[in-house]
Amino acid sequence: LKVAGRTSAFAFKGRNEDLRGIGEALGVNHILEGSVRKAGNKVRVTAQLIQVSDGFHLWSDTYDRELTDIFAIQDEIANAILNAMKAELLEGQSIASTQVDPAVYEKYLLAKQRSYDRHKPDLELAARLLEEATTADPGFAEAWAQRGIVTLLLAADAYGDIPHEEAHLTARPFLDRALEINPESADALAGMGLWYRNRPGGLENELQAIEVLKQALDINPSMIDASNWLQLAYANTGRDKESMAILEDMFRRDPMYKPGTGNLVWTYASLGRFDAANRLIDQIKPYVRDDSWVMRFEGNVLLMASQPGAAYPKLMRSFELEPQDGPAELSAIWSMLM
Repeated sequence: LKVAGRTSAFAFKGRNEDLRGIGEALGVNHILEGSVRKAGNKVRVTAQLIQVSDGFHLWSDTYDRELTDIFAIQDEIANAILNAMKAELLEGQSIASTQVDPAVYEKYLLAKQRSYDRHKPDLELAARLLEEATTADPGFAEAWAQRGIVTLLLAADAYGDIPHEEAHLTARPFLDRALEINPESADALAGMGLWYRNRPGGLENELQAIEVLKQALDINPSMIDASNWLQLAYANTGRDKESMAILEDMFRRDPMYKPGTGNLVWTYASLGRFDAANRLIDQIKPYVRDDSWVMRFEGNVLLMASQPGAAYPKLMRSFELEPQDGPAELSAIWSMLM
């Protein structure tokens, strides 16, 4: 069963798009939509499973629950969906998860979603939310893991302004804490992969990164960040075919995940496949609410196609829209040097 990635699915939140258009953009045959409303300590969740081809409702339900264990509600809905789709995915088993305070879990989810855009202000907000989450629930491994990941993403050579070494020294205890609580945490293993990838040391660190990133994906094959960091490690160790295979699979699963799509656009352009790179941009452009990102990659493709005159205004405009964005700044500088 192919499930579209969270970033791509969330791109349609609150938008009155035709279901067939959404299904085509995500490459799926069914859509699950619904709502969550809260009043005091009560929550009402509505969910409906819709067939894209004809808009037929295969299943729907409403859940009124006390907001004491949100995971239990998630499990109940997920199992109902499995039954509705008659999909024998778990060999007769049902979905079950651990417990976490709902307020802490909400902070974790918001922080994780903010981190996908890779914007410095969003990453800084994510860091604050995760600090609050780990303070409120020190036993929540995934929050510690994401805190480590966000710290690494805020390094000066990534998307923030924390000095490189400081970011890595700060992030490591967060990741170690997550693995101490749960050695099988996919989030924490993925974070360790990112940590190894960004350490000086060349091939040895890339190989260590590959090992732990593969462990993370064995536990959670849908973890899009881990897939992206694994393909980068493969590319840096000469395994270009494996890197490309992951990139193209990531685009099929989660086309609006900008780090992966951006890397695929860049890879196509570096190989001289400019038409393929532009097709990717055109496919997601109507749904990406980030003009700076779109302009940056359109400009980068033009630069690599030896069209600096056409690239310059796009890259400068991208930087004007996001002056705190490190990659946008580098692209703008690149355009001025061409």
